[in-house]
Amino acid sequence: MKKIIGLSFILFAGFTLSGCSGLIESSLNPSDKSDYEIATKQETGNGSIELLTPTITTKDNQLEFMTEGIDENKVTFISVANKKIFEQKIKNNESYELNIQGIKDAHRTDYKPKVQLWQTTDDTEDGDIVVFKQVRYTVEKD
Repeated sequence: MKKIIGLSFILFAGFTLSGCSGLIESSLNPSDKSDYEIATKQETGNGSIELLTPTITTKDNQLEFMTEGIDENKVTFISVANKKIFEQKIKNNESYELNIQGIKDAHRTDYKPKVQLWQTTDDTEDGDIVVFKQVRYTVEKD
């Protein structure tokens, strides 16, 4: 009798867990898939971003970047160390400076912080992402 109860419990747990994995999979595969593609590819859309200051010191407060092939008619969002610091239309092949003073984790030396660029279909920060690019920079101690 105990074996039947134990086996029933194992079967019930197996069915429950397999149903949960289906829910997790469907949440990772939305019908629009733009967020899912970013999570797996790390880059979407056309163009590129280049850091003109790929190495800074712990006292530097500016990062300089330039883009090529980015849609100049769309608003470009840029974050450094996961904090959005830039939101405007930009021109390709022109340099722009990012002020990183006071951004937590922007001056960490134990890993390479990221600069992320994205554009959305409706020019809002929370819209569907059509372009996503990221580059890392190095921070050296003075």
